[in-house]
Amino acid sequence: MAALPLLSSDSLVSIRDKSFIKPSTLTPSTLRFHKLSFVDQAVSNMYIPVAFFYPKPQREESNNSQLSHIADLLQRSLSQTLVSYYPYAGILRDNATVECNDMGAEFLSVKINCPMSEILNHPHATDAESIVFPKDLPWKNNYEGGNLLVAQLSKFDCGGIAISACLSHKIGDGSSVNNFLNDWANVTRDRRLVPSPRFVGDSIFSSLNGPLIAPQIMSNVSECVQKRLIFPAAKLDALRSKIAVESGVENPTRAEVVSALLYKCATKAAAASSSANIQPSKLVHYLNVRTMIKPRLRRSAIGNLVSTFSTAAMQDIELPRLVHNLRKEVEVAYKKDQVDENELVLEIVDSMKKGKLPFEEEDENSTATMYFCSNVCQFPLYSVDFGWGKPERVCLANGPCKNYFFLKDYKTGRGVEARVMLQKQHMSAFECDEELLQFTSS
Repeated sequence: MAALPLLSSDSLVSIRDKSFIKPSTLTPSTLRFHKLSFVDQAVSNMYIPVAFFYPKPQREESNNSQLSHIADLLQRSLSQTLVSYYPYAGILRDNATVECNDMGAEFLSVKINCPMSEILNHPHATDAESIVFPKDLPWKNNYEGGNLLVAQLSKFDCGGIAISACLSHKIGDGSSVNNFLNDWANVTRDRRLVPSPRFVGDSIFSSLNGPLIAPQIMSNVSECVQKRLIFPAAKLDALRSKIAVESGVENPTRAEVVSALLYKCATKAAAASSSANIQPSKLVHYLNVRTMIKPRLRRSAIGNLVSTFSTAAMQDIELPRLVHNLRKEVEVAYKKDQVDENELVLEIVDSMKKGKLPFEEEDENSTATMYFCSNVCQFPLYSVDFGWGKPERVCLANGPCKNYFFLKDYKTGRGVEARVMLQKQHMSAFECDEELLQFTSS
């Protein structure tokens, strides 16, 4: 998939303002240093990128004055929100510590010289959407500026706007990002609100043998392209019903069914591109463990509070069997102590002992391929309302690596929107898969 002229033209984007937004009140000296957990330390500083597209706000103002007004509104609410989310306003002191020095978040205001529809309706919309993110920052492992949060307000010719944010994975996972974005939006609508996140630091996953010198889990977007797929509720319900009968799994979830189908089609595409038989592979699901830890954590807990469960396939994948295996692994995960028996922690520890990276194959002769899935369907991303109603679209930038699936709610009904990252040579076969096309819409 070739780079698009739309994205390479610097004339489309003009930066109108660059500011650094500090918390509205100073962070107490008692909170000066935020200790990162073992999992936080294992993850690179990669920036989790989320963007929201909103139609033209109703208030009639000139383009320049409207951009200035909206930017001021968002900056003020961001400043207030950072009081509660103070580590995001700090700086990474080393791989195990954030210095909460109120350096602030970076905020960009830009003008995009095209209508929003040109981006949303573009033939390669997932590439075109990247224009609303800070340039080259999504999923980047490090940022020269040092800020742990970078936000961008983009104003289109038509009057529509996009609000994007890139938040350091060092501080928290997808649930943490969701909490922050919803709280920022809520404070923008009502300045009287005071968010109450709980930063767990290293209280759950501590580093028993001292801090990690360097991260173990890195992003790599160089080898992948992204495809956006919509699974309408009606088609998805039909697939779920079919698999329920054939697998014996009671009420298979949307995530189980969609991830299984994507995994099957991706492995077929990989085999087709190399003219070989389907090779051994593994599908790794990330799992939010906040409600699984005892005592249960609040959903407002901030940090990398995740584990994994997985299922392997040695040959052609049958959907009913795969969904059955996924359900079995979920049930096993819920019975585990998600602190002492956390599969992600164990994988990181084991890989370090073997001198390899997490989820890396043990030897060069291994032909197994890893696939990953993050299910964020439970996060109300399409309810993020800064005061201009619900977004027309929510997007995640291309990344963090090849063979990665993001699942989230579609904007209407109980459909699912999938963002699929594959190698370029595999994507062409994947997006033409007849079984996949049967359950998706354009």
